[in-house]
Amino acid sequence: MATLQKIRNQTKLLLFVIGLGLITMMLMFSEWKPNNNPSASIFVGEVLGEDVLRQEFEQKVDEGIENWKAQNQQTVLTQTTTAQIRSQIWDQYVRELIMEDEYKKLGIGVSDDEWMERISGFNVHPEVSRIQLFQDPITGVFDGNRAVQYLQQGFDQDQTGDARTRWIGFQKYLIGLIKTSKYNALVNKAIYVTDEEARIDFNSNSQNVTFNYVAIPFTSIDDADVEPTESELNTYYNNHKDDYTQDASKDVDFVVYSVVPSVEDDATTKAEITDLVADFEIFEDYELMARRNSDNTNSRFIFSTEDGLQDQKWKELFNAKEGTVYGPYQASQGVYRIAKLAAVQNRADSVEARHILIKPTQTMSMDSVNKKIDALKLAIEGGADFADLAQKNSEDKGSAIKGGDLEWFSEGAMVDEFNEACFTSNRGDLSVVTSQFGVHLIEVTKTSRKVKKVKIAYIDRVVEPSTETFNTYYSQAAQFAGKILNEGVAFDSLIAKNNLVKRSDSKVTSDKQAIVGLPNSREMVRWMNTNEAGSVSEVFQFENSYVVAYLTKEYEEGTTELEDIKEQISALVIKEKKANKITESITATNDLASIASSNSTTVVSAQKATMANLSVQGIGYEPELVGSIFGTKLNSISAPITGNNAVYVVEVTAIDDEKLEGNFSQQKTNIVKQASSAANGQSYNALKEDADVIDNRSDFY
Repeated sequence: MATLQKIRNQTKLLLFVIGLGLITMMLMFSEWKPNNNPSASIFVGEVLGEDVLRQEFEQKVDEGIENWKAQNQQTVLTQTTTAQIRSQIWDQYVRELIMEDEYKKLGIGVSDDEWMERISGFNVHPEVSRIQLFQDPITGVFDGNRAVQYLQQGFDQDQTGDARTRWIGFQKYLIGLIKTSKYNALVNKAIYVTDEEARIDFNSNSQNVTFNYVAIPFTSIDDADVEPTESELNTYYNNHKDDYTQDASKDVDFVVYSVVPSVEDDATTKAEITDLVADFEIFEDYELMARRNSDNTNSRFIFSTEDGLQDQKWKELFNAKEGTVYGPYQASQGVYRIAKLAAVQNRADSVEARHILIKPTQTMSMDSVNKKIDALKLAIEGGADFADLAQKNSEDKGSAIKGGDLEWFSEGAMVDEFNEACFTSNRGDLSVVTSQFGVHLIEVTKTSRKVKKVKIAYIDRVVEPSTETFNTYYSQAAQFAGKILNEGVAFDSLIAKNNLVKRSDSKVTSDKQAIVGLPNSREMVRWMNTNEAGSVSEVFQFENSYVVAYLTKEYEEGTTELEDIKEQISALVIKEKKANKITESITATNDLASIASSNSTTVVSAQKATMANLSVQGIGYEPELVGSIFGTKLNSISAPITGNNAVYVVEVTAIDDEKLEGNFSQQKTNIVKQASSAANGQSYNALKEDADVIDNRSDFY
C-alpha cells in the first residue's frame, strides 16, 4: 500500500510539473514575436490583408524565368534581368490578386457557354482565331470545328502532356483578358461628360486672348544682392514641408579593386592555345572542337570569298592546303586565336529564295508544325501556288506579303541552317529546315555564278585573371578593410594614402537592384539594408572586381531634413526674393513702355494665348502667366505676375467672344475618349492604393 501511495504522490507531482510546463509554454507563446530574420519568414508581402507566400511567389518567378529562357535562347540570363523578371511577376501577381477580388465583388466571370462561344463560336476571341492549329491549312481561315476537335482529341495524342499544360496556361490567360475587357467596359460606361464641361473645353481650345507683355527676368538681379538668411530658409522650409518627402535610404562610399590579368596570365593563355594547334589540324569535327575549346560562343563558320573574310589574317589561309592552321596570333586586345582552313568549295556567290515560316506556340506543338509544313509542301508539289500559300500561312509577315520572297542575299546573311539549305540546293528545290525561328519551307528561285569560297574555323582564348591573380587583388581589398575594421584607420585617409579612387552612390533605397557603377551588386544593397551609418563592409566580389563599402549617412522615411535640401531651398528663396524685389520696383502699372524702359527691356506685342495651352510663344511653360492673362480685363494692365523665370506685366488688347450655346457633341466625344484612355489605369491605381500592398521582397532578394 505504501508503494502504491508513493506512486500516487509521484504521479501528482508529475502532473503538477507537466501542468506548470504547459502554462510556461503558453506564457512564452503569448509573448512570442515573429523572427526578425528575413530568411525565417515565409511571406514575401501582403495584399488586401492576405499574406503572399514566398514559395508561391517564387514558383511564379521560376515560370517567368523559364518563359524568358524559351524566348531568349541565345541570351545569357543576368542578375539584372532576373531582378526585372521578379519585379514584373510581382506587379502581375499583385494586379491579379487585386483584380480577382474586384471581379468577385462585381460578379464578373466567364460562364461555360460563353467560354465555348469565345473559343469556337461566331464570337470567337481574336487570340483564339490567330492560333494556326485552328485554321484551315490551305486558306488560313479560322475553323471552330478544328478548335473543338483539338480540345476533344488533341490532348490524347500528346503523350508528354505538354499540350494540355500549354492549353491550361493559355486558357487562364484568355479568361483573364475577357474579365479585364468586361471590367474596363464597366469603367468606361461610368464616364459621363456634361454639356457645360464640353462647352468649357470648346472655349478653352478656341477662345484667344491677345496681349502685350513685359518680362523682367530674374537674372537681372545678382544672387549676391538677395542672399537668403537662415531665418528665411527655415521659414520657407516650414511652409513647404509637405513638398519634401523621402523614402528611407542611405549614402555609401566604396573602393573598387578591378582584377586584370597579369603578364603570367597572358603567357599561360598563349601557351594553352598553342597546345591545341596540332589537334586542331587533324581533328575532323572542327566545329565540335571549336565549341569545346573556344571562349567565343558566338562564332559562326561560314563560306566566304577572299574579299569577304572577316579577319584579314585569314587571307594567309585562302590559298593554303585544306586543314592548315594559322596562329596563334592576337585577334584583339586580350584575345588569342588559331584559325583553320576547314573547307574549300565552289558555291554560288548569292541566291534568291522564298520561304514559308511556321512557328510552334503554346497551343501548337512542333509535331503539328511539321505536319502543316509537310501538307504545304505536298500542296506545292501538286501544283499549288507557293506565293499564295506564303501570303496566307507564313508567320514571317515581312516576306509573306511578297509571297515569301526574300530577294537576293549573300552567304551568311541568314541563320546557318537556312543558309546551308539555300546554298546547297538547286533552283526549284523545296527544302524543309528547322531554325531558331521555327520551321521553314524553302524554295531557291535563282542562283548566281559559282566562285571559290573557303570556310575558316577558329578557336579564341580570352586572357583571364588566374586564381593567383584574383587572390592577389583580394588580399589588397581585405587588407584595406582590415585596417579600418581592426586598426580604426579612417576610410577617407586610407584611400588618400593608397592613392585609390573613392566612388559613391547616394539615396540608395532598400529595393535598389545595383549600386551605380557596380553591375549585379544587389548583395551590397542588402548589406546596406541591415547596417548603420559608419559601418564598413567585408570584401564583396562582383564579377572581376572586389569592393569594400562604407556607409556614410542614413535618411529616415518622411520629411526631408533642411540640411539635405538646403541648396535647393536656397535657390527657391533667392527666386522668391528676386520676384518680390522686381514687383516692388514696378510703381507705375498703367504703361508697359515705362515699365520696360525702367527695367532695360522691351514690350512684346500682339501675342495670343488659349486656356488649353499653358505655354506661351517665345517664353515656354508658364501656367501662372496664362491663368493671369485670362483673369485680366480687356484693355487693362495686370499686376506683376511671378512666373518660372521672370516677372511679367501684361496688357490684354483683345478677347474672342466666348461661345455660350451650340452643339458641343464633338468635344464630349473627345473628352470621353481621353478619359477612357486613362481611366483603366487610374481605376487600378485606386484599387491598389486601397489594397494596402506591403512589399517585403527587399528582405529576400
